Amino acid sequence: MPAIEGSGKSQDDANPRRQRAAQSGQSVARDMPWARVFAPSGISRRRAAFIAMEVVVATIALLVVCWFVDPADPLLSRTGFGWVWLVPVVFALRYGTLAGTGSALLLLLAWHAPQWANGTHAHAAFPGGFFFGGFVLTLLCGQFGDIWIGRQRQARIANDYLAERLSILTKNQFLLRLSHERLEQDVLARPATLRDSLARLRSLALNDEDDGPLQGAARFLKTAAQACQLETASLFAWTGSTVATTPVASVGDPFELDISDPLVSEALDKLVLTHPESKATDASTRYRAVAPLLDAAGRHVALLVVERMPFLAMTRDNLQFLLVLCGYYADSVRHADVSRSILQAFPRCPYDFALDYARLVHLLRDTGVESSLVALVFDTSEFGASLHEHVLRLRRSLDAQWPIITPARRVVLTLMPLSGESAVAGYLLRIEENLRAQFGADFESAHVATHAMRLSADSPVEGLHHFLRLCHVED
Repeated sequence: MPAIEGSGKSQDDANPRRQRAAQSGQSVARDMPWARVFAPSGISRRRAAFIAMEVVVATIALLVVCWFVDPADPLLSRTGFGWVWLVPVVFALRYGTLAGTGSALLLLLAWHAPQWANGTHAHAAFPGGFFFGGFVLTLLCGQFGDIWIGRQRQARIANDYLAERLSILTKNQFLLRLSHERLEQDVLARPATLRDSLARLRSLALNDEDDGPLQGAARFLKTAAQACQLETASLFAWTGSTVATTPVASVGDPFELDISDPLVSEALDKLVLTHPESKATDASTRYRAVAPLLDAAGRHVALLVVERMPFLAMTRDNLQFLLVLCGYYADSVRHADVSRSILQAFPRCPYDFALDYARLVHLLRDTGVESSLVALVFDTSEFGASLHEHVLRLRRSLDAQWPIITPARRVVLTLMPLSGESAVAGYLLRIEENLRAQFGADFESAHVATHAMRLSADSPVEGLHHFLRLCHVED
């Protein structure tokens, strides 16, 4: 979410870090070295060409240096230590098996080339032990490098997701603080409170009325106009580096966007909310405020341009209120399609659970990072109800829960991000140990059934339907 330019006070907790775009199409299988040759995904073609050039130049430079040291033995095979193998080993550790093997093959070619040129290839004794040991050392180091390159890539993907969750939590914390300030200061004067505005925006995922490029744009703009006293404003779609000049939705009289306006140019360049008092230049502008809509990952969504609003509404608090609504709406747009389908299929599903489910399905589809869904099924006795409430209180900070209560049973669905089979096993073990310590009962004695599944990127709604049927509940 962008900051307010010229506000005079740092709002680091309201400024999510702009993150790099998530690496798409990367799975564990494509992290292997041979896959990077035939279908490179994590390394660009320019980077691969640079690595190949570096391997060739460095290996040839090594051979030239060794030739100057001992022209009779340019590979230094009779020195007692294979010094020339240091370069293939370094490349194998840094770039993987292929780079190290390529450098080693150049060394092998360097031994054969003079023999073929002089016609003495058939009479020269090939140093088999020297090259065999060097190749084995290079392959071992290359295998080590491949493993850690893959682990580093997976850790980077996980850190990107955790950074997005951290920015969302930071934004939610700021929403809570701002909500309390509004209740203390102007709950009677403001036409709508922050709680009311967010409640309206939360239902945008279920809206099917807007057929434009931005889901729920008209309802969002109407809510923002009522909450922040906007008289004339328009919302423009922003895709990549192109901002449409025709509005997607408007309040008041629609107007075309003037890209050359200094307020618009400053907002697009700095990605911050701008207003006339924040302009770096003294050029005149026809707009009162321009707010870029960015999601938690820093991707462009839309541009909100306010042409008219009351003078008394041009306050820092009111603009900050508008900025919070813009950030909340931008996050909802990115996941509206999947979350809307989930909420329509399961009307009683909590919105936070559906939104997290949509984010994790998107993460699985783009990066191959798995997440899991765990269900604990309790009976309807008083003891089962106590266990049910106790498990709800044991939720981890990253997890999302959906409690389901039916006449026959009580169920707790726990969505575990970035968790595979081992993480699920550890979670169930922790819950069972906690129940044994608190109530003196394990899953078997308390008649608690456990179910788990991995999230499906192909059919997320059908997968959730199947899982609920497995738990003998259907929303």
